[in-house]
Amino acid sequence: MFGLLVLLLASLWTGHGSYPAKWQLEREIAELDKQNEHQEELNRQIRAELEDAQSGNDAVEERARSELGMIRNQETFFEVILEPTTSSQLPPASATQITRPTEN
Repeated sequence: MFGLLVLLLASLWTGHGSYPAKWQLEREIAELDKQNEHQEELNRQIRAELEDAQSGNDAVEERARSELGMIRNQETFFEVILEPTTSSQLPPASATQITRPTEN
């Protein structure tokens, strides 16, 4: 009877279905849950961008202006380059973009 009890206890700590194997599976599940949450956030962001793109041209125009530097017809683009006043100060942004829409 004692030998059977020892075998049962040994099976709880070694092999398939043991406590260490269970703990390892729980760690893997927690890691996969974190990855799923990250992917769900990325999916939400992509869905929002897609809805913006489908809703009208405003999102496309905004993206073209910010990422590609595009301007409209009859619009003037000015680039202002600022010089730092003293060498001890950190220089401000090296260039700023200013657009001026003209009337159609």
